[in-house]
Amino acid sequence: MHTKQQLNEMKNEHDQWQDRIRFYKDEISHFNNHLGRLSLSRKSVDLMASVEHFQNQFIRQKEVLDIIRHDFKQHENLIEALEGGNASEPNDGIQRIHSIQRDKLDQFEHIFHELRNDFNIFLNKAD
Repeated sequence: MHTKQQLNEMKNEHDQWQDRIRFYKDEISHFNNHLGRLSLSRKSVDLMASVEHFQNQFIRQKEVLDIIRHDFKQHENLIEALEGGNASEPNDGIQRIHSIQRDKLDQFEHIFHELRNDFNIFLNKAD
């Protein structure tokens, strides 16, 4: 059985995850705006190929965030159903699902940090 404290802790962590997702979406938007300004100021073929590469990467990462956000919402719905007594899930089952969700965001962050570093290197070379 799940204690109310366990479910509350999961919900609190869930809220933190949603904040992180919003942060990364905002950062992707900022990066895309930067690419737009850069592509307007310079038109070299090499630069435009790199701009397109990063635009594609940012589109893909935004898609990944949307999938993660959807999965998180499904998990949050399960937590709320358990709180309300409208669902039953073994304690190790909800904990396992929660851990998988945490790992998804951690993996995204690792990949995104590498992309951000590559983007910053590109920007330094482009200036």
